Amino acid sequence: AIVHRDVTHAPRMAAAQGIRSRDLLRDGIIDGVVPEYPDAAEEPLEFAKRVGAAVARELTGLAAESDSDRYSRRLARYRRLGLPDTP
Repeated sequence: AIVHRDVTHAPRMAAAQGIRSRDLLRDGIIDGVVPEYPDAAEEPLEFAKRVGAAVARELTGLAAESDSDRYSRRLARYRRLGLPDTP
């Protein structure tokens, strides 16, 4: 809206900037995407349940790791942000 004074260009700009959910997932910035069917506002209870389940899964996985492993993995992830993938 700031650049074009409307929101009709938003999808194209988001794709170009790499800030769509699929871009963020691909780049390792986020761990997952909770789907909306088709819009969370149309199914708030079901969406909230999916969000809760996703958070519970992530917390369960994190709790299973040792503190040092979790910390090392987090630092490695932050150090990779913004760098190109290497084979």
